[in-house]
Amino acid sequence: MGRTTGIASLVALAACSSVKVSTEYDRTTNFKNYHSYAWILRGPGPEEAPASRDPRVRDIVIRTVDEELASKGLVKAGPDQSPDLLVAVHGWSVNRIDVKSYGYAYGPSPYGVYPTMATGAVDVRQYSDGTLLIDLVDASTKQMIWRGTATDTFEPGAEAKRVSNAVKKTLDQYPPAVN
Repeated sequence: MGRTTGIASLVALAACSSVKVSTEYDRTTNFKNYHSYAWILRGPGPEEAPASRDPRVRDIVIRTVDEELASKGLVKAGPDQSPDLLVAVHGWSVNRIDVKSYGYAYGPSPYGVYPTMATGAVDVRQYSDGTLLIDLVDASTKQMIWRGTATDTFEPGAEAKRVSNAVKKTLDQYPPAVN
C-alpha cells in the first residue's frame, strides 16, 4: 500500500483508451468532510508483478494520485498532522499470449501472389490484463469508504503518460455523486 505499494500493470491500464473504471463506496459517508490525506506505506510483495516493484512506475502513480487529489481540494498531510483519509494503491497483471494460426499465407503461385495453403501464417501477440485499485480509508475509523478499480488489456512498453491517464480516469470518479 502507499508510496511503495505494488502497482503492477498500472503501466498497462492506460495503454489502450479502453480503460474500464468502476467504483464502490459507503453511501452513508459525507465526502465533504475529507480535506487531507496521507499514504499507507507498504512495500510491494512477491505476489505482485515485476512492474509493481519498478520505482519509476510507483513514482508516476504516487505523483498522479497526489496531483488528482490536490485538484479536488485535498491536502497531503505532513508527518506531524493527522489526515482525514488514508490512501492505498494496489495493482496486478496477468501476462498472456494469444496465438492465431491462419490456414493460409501469401506466396508465389502461377497466377501471381495469392493466398496459398502451402505455408500457414501464425500471429503471436503478447499482452497483459491489468488491474489497478485505489482505496480511500477513513483515518479515524480505519474503514474503506471508496474504491476505484481500473482494468485494461495492454501491450508491453506503455509510457508514463499512459500510467497517469489510468490514475486520472479512476480518480475522475471521486468524490461520488451522493444522493
